[in-house]
Amino acid sequence: MAFNKKAYKSLFLLLVLILLAFYLSMQKSEKTKSQITEVDFSELPNWAEAYLLPSVKSFEKSCKAISLIKPSKINKFFKLNVNKDSYITFCKALPEVKTNEELKLLIENNFYPAYLSSKKAHFTGYVELEIKGRLEFSDQEAPNAVPIFKMPANIITVDLENFRDEFKGKKIKGLLLENDFIPVPSRKIIENENMFKEHILAYIDDPALAYFLHIQGSGVITLPSGKILSVGYAGDNGKKYYSIGKDLIEKGIIKKEDMSMQSILTWMKNNQQEAFDLMQKNNRFIFFRERKNMELPEGSSGVEVTPMYSAAIDNKHIPYHLPLWVQVDNFHINRDNKELTNIFIAQDTGSAIKGLTRMDLFLGKGKEAEVIAGKLSSSGKIWALIPRGD
Repeated sequence: MAFNKKAYKSLFLLLVLILLAFYLSMQKSEKTKSQITEVDFSELPNWAEAYLLPSVKSFEKSCKAISLIKPSKINKFFKLNVNKDSYITFCKALPEVKTNEELKLLIENNFYPAYLSSKKAHFTGYVELEIKGRLEFSDQEAPNAVPIFKMPANIITVDLENFRDEFKGKKIKGLLLENDFIPVPSRKIIENENMFKEHILAYIDDPALAYFLHIQGSGVITLPSGKILSVGYAGDNGKKYYSIGKDLIEKGIIKKEDMSMQSILTWMKNNQQEAFDLMQKNNRFIFFRERKNMELPEGSSGVEVTPMYSAAIDNKHIPYHLPLWVQVDNFHINRDNKELTNIFIAQDTGSAIKGLTRMDLFLGKGKEAEVIAGKLSSSGKIWALIPRGD
């Protein structure tokens, strides 16, 4: 089929304008539903007795990133000024902190809490999956194994702000193919047409776990030799995420109260063809990179995420590296649902993380973390810790 460049450019501009209008309407809707209210630290649940010293490692990683931002730069968080100067003052004093009380005092001197009022506060969890795989396909040892891929060099992201000021913060992703810039194919096309086979990074023995590796974004793959291959998120195809869990609930296959990663995996194991068809309804496709075995997964903010102290947020609403005090109403530990209060730093994001008070907590790796993350779907409350101004 002949390619009409002039028609394509017009269609592309129309699409961009439609997306921008939709984005602005969503932003306006979210801001009208949510309010932000300054409060005192004494109003934070369990702040007085909280043990925060382990969060220093997470703070240190964000401090390295903050140091690269001009100290005088001020961003707006709703109507509040976010002054980087105070954050940097905090970072400079952080190495001298030796006790829990010293850390709390340092936080209180350089930040103030603000309650994010919303009826839709929702918490989930994600982990670094531990799975079995191999570097070469084996029809005898793992006949159902599926590949994961490195990021192809011809998938590029265009920053639209470089072309028009009104597109500030908007980007579009596409595939550069024979001098044409086209949408990256969906998961269904990539898998069914065996695309990107020259970019295979490894094979995952269990197709269902390979799918969840796409959702979690990072994993530790044990090879037949016993060696470990650690992989992390490298990019995606720019498509919208489709929740297969929500699909299974709506069809009555799994009850909402029984929904977890583990219940989905059990269903997939017993319904392989139906599971394959359902997975392909999710157009989003993830590409991976190899990382050093001892390296923690890297969040979208560019820093390594720390178990129980890093969170994925919607970066359209919350700036990266902003500390957040959270209350999770139902945090599953040893078969009991308990309230969790803790400090998490905004260091990551995700395609399913939409809205001011939507958070995905990084829980680390291991079976216990997988069980907790698999079941975590809780209401709660969030307070942002805003760097103080002059």
